[in-house]
Amino acid sequence: MKLKINGKYYEVDADPEESLLHVLRDYLNLLSLIQLCGKGECGACIVLINNKVHNACQVKVGNVSGDRIRTIEGIPDNHPVKNAWKSENVPECGYCKSGQIMRAIALLSRMLNPSPEDIKEALNTDGCNCGENIRVIRAINMASKYSYDS
Repeated sequence: MKLKINGKYYEVDADPEESLLHVLRDYLNLLSLIQLCGKGECGACIVLINNKVHNACQVKVGNVSGDRIRTIEGIPDNHPVKNAWKSENVPECGYCKSGQIMRAIALLSRMLNPSPEDIKEALNTDGCNCGENIRVIRAINMASKYSYDS
């Protein structure tokens, strides 16, 4: 099947019932995605599919053939959200960072000036307390000041 990931097309010979997470990690070596819970609750495997947040562990790869898939590897290092994370020294344990950044990008693509409550709501499903951190909120507010293509 043909997948469009981070702007590039890939042919993969995978069972359509296999999870997108396993195809991305095992077939395409995109290792920023982590499987922790396998239930779509932790946020460690967040991807954007057609600019919407999805847990890759819960998506069957056969359902996304032809869709636009973005992983954290597809987000440039100079992206406003990544820059804001660095500027605000957002604390990280490493598990939810990429999921939070992907959620922030999705939020900012649909909402130009989110309130702290909007930000907390967008990040609250990551299964960690980092989304409540004031630095995360400040970083997303900082990134919202830039005009960019998500």
